[in-house]
Amino acid sequence: FAAEQQRMASIQLRTLIDNLLVDTSRDMRQQADAVEIGLQKNIDRLIEAKARLEDNLKKTVNEIAQQERNITELKAAIRAKEDPIKVAQTRLHQRNFRPGADLCADDPQAQLINEVDHLLNSLNQLEVQLGLSENTLKDLNDTRMVLEKEIQLK
Repeated sequence: FAAEQQRMASIQLRTLIDNLLVDTSRDMRQQADAVEIGLQKNIDRLIEAKARLEDNLKKTVNEIAQQERNITELKAAIRAKEDPIKVAQTRLHQRNFRPGADLCADDPQAQLINEVDHLLNSLNQLEVQLGLSENTLKDLNDTRMVLEKEIQLK
């Protein structure tokens, strides 16, 4: 009788252990599946983030090229203004120091002064735009470097 109880207790214990092993195995499989799903979501997010960064990098590179063209055009415009300014300033200087003629404030004098002022203002505006464009270019290059580093990390 005692042997039969021992055998029944052993069978119950084995059944309990088998059930625990099945439950543990199922729990581990569920955890593994959850981890795989989480990792896949993370990978998908990283791929999406990398694609966005690469898109931003492409746009930034295009903007850099545009700013470089802009800077080149502004420098050419500044160079184009230098000669007319020199001519107008020379004409004004020559007019002010004419030998044997009094200084007079006639219409040609006023027009010459206006022309010099207009050319100088125009040149100053171009130089301001050039400075802004160069600062923008610097910022864009900084942004490009940050994006490239971020892409390397992804």
